[in-house]
Amino acid sequence: MANWYKMPPSFRITEGEYKANVDGINIVFGAVLGFVLVGGEGLPVRDFAALLILSAAIVVMILYLGRSEYKLFYGVMTAVSIIAFPFIAEDFFKLARVPKLQPTLAIWAFMIVLVEIMPRETTKTKNSQENTQ
Repeated sequence: MANWYKMPPSFRITEGEYKANVDGINIVFGAVLGFVLVGGEGLPVRDFAALLILSAAIVVMILYLGRSEYKLFYGVMTAVSIIAFPFIAEDFFKLARVPKLQPTLAIWAFMIVLVEIMPRETTKTKNSQENTQ
């Protein structure tokens, strides 16, 4: 808290700022997803459950983008899943169309990717700090 009155010296974000970005994006889009899924409230229970499972699988992949070290793999899998979502949901499972679900998932993933490519401050380990003293 010693720097509370200063401007950041660079545009690099700290680990705490990175986590705040990711958590904030996840909270907002989690809430938006709830509103979007209201569009499927008239579905039969089985169809709604299938829609939830498909949505949850993609959301987990989006969350992996910010947590896994296999970013390229999950980036590709997430993009393919979001692009294929209407085909899988509407054609394969014969679910009713929820038109705003795909763009919600796509923008959520895009926002996480933006945070991932932001420059970050390097974290110093305790051992390296002790060695410099």
